[in-house]
Amino acid sequence: MDTPIQPAGKPPAGVTSNFVNPPYDGTRFAVVNAVFMPLAVIAVLIRIWTRFAITRAGGLDDYLMVFAVLCSVVITGLTVTMLHYGLAKHMWDVPITDFSPHFLLLNLLSAMLYCAGIGATKVSCLLLYLRIFPTKKFQIAVWAIIAVAASYSIASVFANLFSCSPVAKSWDVSILRGHCMDRPRFYFANAALGIITDFATVLAPMPLIRGLQLPLRQKVMLAGILVMGGCVCIVSIFRLVTISALQKSSDLTYATTDALLWCIIELNLGIVGGSFPALRPFFRQYFPGFLGGTSGRHTSRSYGYSRHQSNSNFRHSHKLASLQSSSIHTPTKGEFPIGANDSNIYSSTVGVGQTDNDSEEHIIDSRSPPFESQMGHIIKTVEYDLKVT
Repeated sequence: MDTPIQPAGKPPAGVTSNFVNPPYDGTRFAVVNAVFMPLAVIAVLIRIWTRFAITRAGGLDDYLMVFAVLCSVVITGLTVTMLHYGLAKHMWDVPITDFSPHFLLLNLLSAMLYCAGIGATKVSCLLLYLRIFPTKKFQIAVWAIIAVAASYSIASVFANLFSCSPVAKSWDVSILRGHCMDRPRFYFANAALGIITDFATVLAPMPLIRGLQLPLRQKVMLAGILVMGGCVCIVSIFRLVTISALQKSSDLTYATTDALLWCIIELNLGIVGGSFPALRPFFRQYFPGFLGGTSGRHTSRSYGYSRHQSNSNFRHSHKLASLQSSSIHTPTKGEFPIGANDSNIYSSTVGVGQTDNDSEEHIIDSRSPPFESQMGHIIKTVEYDLKVT
């Protein structure tokens, strides 16, 4: 005689367990994984190729993003496997042998990898800020946020691992001795702290960006990065709502679906947003028509001058002209505005890999030698007076 299948949870009054064709909500979960995880992988591949093959200026932030996308790939594998062990089904429709140890163990591993991956993503983005903005006070603030984000992410990994005593009690319901922490409440606190660091990461550079005098396209690019970060913040709030619902539900296999879904979206969207700065130089190098520029690497210089009227309160400026390195010409006295007492401005901007009127593309991405000391920084152009006698 066959042994009756024991459900993982007691069904509500009037409901019978269905182990053959139960209600299932896993299709959208599989679709989200199939869309967002490949986007994150592609973004990181472009980032790595750009940093190590094009600009040759890879750093710790790139390695952290690689680690984050590896976490994402493994999480996708684990969570899709969880669909076969009860995820997106009601607990009373899931056999206890599927729920424990398989569902519980895979859920624990997914939570640990999520904490590690999202922490690596945030720290990678913050390290990128250190490349871009060299201001001492700002860098101190960024290091403080890095310390908080890294500390609570590492602590979260170990908190998940040792959430029960003995540890195996986390996935083996047959172990009656020992105790476990309230994991949904821990997830809620973790999500709240994550939202705080998300907003800190997005808002930290805004005072500096607001004060910069940048071309419109450059501002649009920086704004796009911050908007992507804002989207991650919004997703984090949605995840917090789903965790709140998980706290109030005893139907763990079904209520976990939305919480895991928003975790996956948040992690992959953060990876894509963090890799966004590498997209422009990549397309400029290989698909110049996409951005309306030209390909290749060359050195360009801009020359120009403006005239100061000694007895006037205005300044007359001439548009700077871009010249190829092969046609660089130093202005002579006869080419300056007429007037023995005129003081003229001579300015030169030199960049590597730039095309005409596109110097803004290097605000974020790194530079090739011999400009490695400037990589990722915003370059300040200094004008100086040149008096011709």
